[in-house]
Amino acid sequence: MKLKISSNLENNCRLFKRPIFVFLLLISCSLVHAQFVHPGITNKLSDLDRVKYMVEAKIDPWYTSYQEMVSDSKSSYNYTVRGNQSFIELGRDDGTNYDAWNSDIRAAYYNAIRWYVTGDSRHAEKSIEIFNAWNNLQNVTSRGTRALSGGIVYIMIEAAEIIKSTYNGWAASDIQDFKDMLVYPGYSTTVVPPSISRVSGSFYWQAYQGDSVRHGNQGLAGFRAVMAMGIFLDNEIMYDRALRYIQGLPHRSDDLPYPPGPPQATTISNVGDYEDTYNYTVGTSIPDFGYNEVMTNYIYENGQCQESSRDQQHTLFGIGNLCAMAEMAWNQGDDLYSHANDRLLLGLEYTTKYNVSYLRSYPDQTTHWIPTVASGEFTQRFNASQRVYSKSISPTHVGGFVEVRPIFEMPLAHYLGRGFKTEEEIKWTTRARDVSIEESGYEAAGHQNGAIGWGALTSRRPEGCYGEPISGFDLNGLPEYSIHALPGTIEAENFDHSTVSGQGRTYNDLTVSNSGGQYRTDEAIDIESLTGGGFNLTSIESGEWLTYTVNVPSNGTYDININYASANTNGTIKFSFNGTDITSDVAVPFGAPNSTGLTDWKNFNVISDVRLSKGVQSLKILFNGADDAFKLNNFTVLLVEADPEPFFLQAEDNDAMGLLIDEDPDDYIRTEPTSDIGGGEHQ
Repeated sequence: MKLKISSNLENNCRLFKRPIFVFLLLISCSLVHAQFVHPGITNKLSDLDRVKYMVEAKIDPWYTSYQEMVSDSKSSYNYTVRGNQSFIELGRDDGTNYDAWNSDIRAAYYNAIRWYVTGDSRHAEKSIEIFNAWNNLQNVTSRGTRALSGGIVYIMIEAAEIIKSTYNGWAASDIQDFKDMLVYPGYSTTVVPPSISRVSGSFYWQAYQGDSVRHGNQGLAGFRAVMAMGIFLDNEIMYDRALRYIQGLPHRSDDLPYPPGPPQATTISNVGDYEDTYNYTVGTSIPDFGYNEVMTNYIYENGQCQESSRDQQHTLFGIGNLCAMAEMAWNQGDDLYSHANDRLLLGLEYTTKYNVSYLRSYPDQTTHWIPTVASGEFTQRFNASQRVYSKSISPTHVGGFVEVRPIFEMPLAHYLGRGFKTEEEIKWTTRARDVSIEESGYEAAGHQNGAIGWGALTSRRPEGCYGEPISGFDLNGLPEYSIHALPGTIEAENFDHSTVSGQGRTYNDLTVSNSGGQYRTDEAIDIESLTGGGFNLTSIESGEWLTYTVNVPSNGTYDININYASANTNGTIKFSFNGTDITSDVAVPFGAPNSTGLTDWKNFNVISDVRLSKGVQSLKILFNGADDAFKLNNFTVLLVEADPEPFFLQAEDNDAMGLLIDEDPDDYIRTEPTSDIGGGEHQ
């Protein structure tokens, strides 16, 4: 992220809805805020592109998962919004307007996804109707579970982030009202508004401290929402509040402190089968103490989780919250996935092994794996709050994750989908995902607002697409995520981006730095400025390669051309799509009428009439032959002839490829495939 200094108070602090609190606004505003990638919570623009293109191509699991989402009546633009401007209170614990909220947040998210896939503005307008119906909330109540109460805003913010970033019809004043609602009566980094209490406050003020006295899933739900709010509000301090806490770091000097410590267990209050509960005191001598939400406090060195002795549902909820935060952070250029030597993966594998082996037998695990103290696989210890002492793993809800905890596609899409781990290293999480699919189908919504769900649609990555496709970088140096849509020309320097080094995953370069010193200077690919503007690859060595995530629009035949400048006849280039070589090592020519030198840029047809299959996939360019034989500016993929699509003429009630034939969305005939994915609104 890049910092920006601004003198505009309104850009940095959320305005208060009541004049009585103006004094707090003047006290607390920070003039430093961040530039963020947008959309950039769970779904980046390239992720939404992938959803759209895969659904259009009818490729599973994206297509079937989308159909299942569409079958939910909450995805319709005819959905009846349950919230309204008269609602000023929301209570998770006492149920005040809670059912209406849970229904509307899903409807807002589903319609946001459908807007992007179909381009039908009625879906975007339905999401906006929902945002506007709830933007007068002033009080989110709780009965002690403050962070959980604040955390229920997460899915609503995800929907709002998509609409704000991809649709221009949400009025600026309504967006501001929605922002104000999140932090009502106002945001401060120095003073807690006087109206905030243990039982009431807005989403931010309920969530901002996590929950130092309870099990970690609750505080993690709160910090997950705080991180999402920080991105949506372009508020670096807020984003960092969640990011730093999870890593066990102290609060920023320009922000409110975290809860102090240390806690100390006193007398036992309840003896349980798997854990004992204690009375405790809390000291204040250690600032920013770090309680159960810190990743290394929630997941221990052996993979055991802080709630493993409580029950398996809450344990998976807590891990799911950490996964959601890791994905948000990754999208913004921060790596939580590998924090503390892949502690998150360690917790995933430990917990899924215990749960999945209860349901299934495998050649390498024929019985239910139960970690014990005797085996050295379970550690008896107090948690960070000193409130609970774990004695043994709890069988409560073991194997009950199916349908309830749709949290596995997201981390699998990172560790496997981005090429960081082998199948063996994440086999139990994979098995958990596969068992869930076997028993209940692709991930759906899960329990209430616990997880965003639908990972087979929004998280799953095509094989070999290890990086994030970009069209370039903005003025702040942030990647502009979007899938390369073919046919078209791709600038060679816009190979797939990675938050951490892409060496061996998105590219292979035989030098340790960018010898050209231009454009992507923190990566090893050698790039130089091109006379007349732009950039080109230089110092190309034999054995180097690059990858690009592209969308092939239809099955058919294509031509591939390159724009290059050659020093000799000893260089070759090879193209592969979707893991399959579609050319051999093609010699890059030298000499008239082709390129006659390293400043003589010419076009060259690498291959004609090659067959490609439709869908989002990885395009790989491999260089062989002699070193420094040529430079590469760009390459172009041209459609020669698309295969004919099947012709249908029939009425369907809820088919995904419907074509509207009049203004009544319930009447349509299926003909040629169109961008109107999702068909009629019959829910």
